[in-house]
Order: sequence, then structure tokens, then C-alpha cells
Amino acid sequence: MRDEIMKSFIPTYALVIVGGLIPWGFADDAVVAAAPAHKAAQLSAGPELETATDGLAIISWTITKPGGTDLHYGIVHYGTDSKNLDQVAKSPNRRNPSHPDMKFRVRIMGLNSNTTYYYKVESTGATGASDGVSSTVRTFKTQ
Repeated sequence: MRDEIMKSFIPTYALVIVGGLIPWGFADDAVVAAAPAHKAAQLSAGPELETATDGLAIISWTITKPGGTDLHYGIVHYGTDSKNLDQVAKSPNRRNPSHPDMKFRVRIMGLNSNTTYYYKVESTGATGASDGVSSTVRTFKTQ
């Protein structure tokens, strides 16, 4: 009889001990699932015009904490009307995981001379997911 009690006691006791170690709270799981994988990237410098000639412009900017994939794209939306930035220039950039910042440089070609252009910048990861960075609309003028 004693052996029968011990046999039924050990699995029950083990279940109670193991059961006590498993976190049963689902509220904690929801908080963990909602936490972002990394802090959102932020625009830390620029965007600014590096150069503008009669047919070309280079726009640069820096973001912090890009996170995500190593490959990112710098994207410039531009046009001659500030409310219609319907043209896009895009440039790939590889993130160095040992640096917290990432600098983008995008070349815009085929511009008209002596023309004012409006632009804003953004960046995305390789999958097309936004880094969460978008600038206000800025201007430059070609020669």
C-alpha cells in the first residue's frame, strides 16, 4: 500500500512543482508581444543638399538606430510642386551593426536647370518596411 501511495504521490508532487515554475499569466505575454523589436529610428542630421548642378542633386541625411535588416534604402520624394512630390530617387545602403547611426546619400539625376525643387526623405529596410523616419518638405534650386 505504501508503494502505491508513493507512486501516485511522486507524479502529483512533480506536477505541482513544475506547474509552480511555469508562468501562467497571460497579461505579461501580451505586454512582451507588444514591445517593439528595437527603438524607432530618428532623423539626427539633415536632410541637406550636398550639391546641385544643372541636372543633378545629392541629398544626405543621418538616422539613429535603423534596426531591422542590414540593407536599407534612402528615398527622396521630389518635384517642382511642394504638394506633388511624385518623383522618387532611391539608393541602397548597408548598415554597419557596430554603429548606431546610418548616413544616407541619394543622387537625383535628370533635373532641369535653374529650377526650384521640393523634396522630403524617408528610409526603409530591405523588405520595404519604413524605418519610421520622414522629413518635412525642403527645397533646393538647380543651376
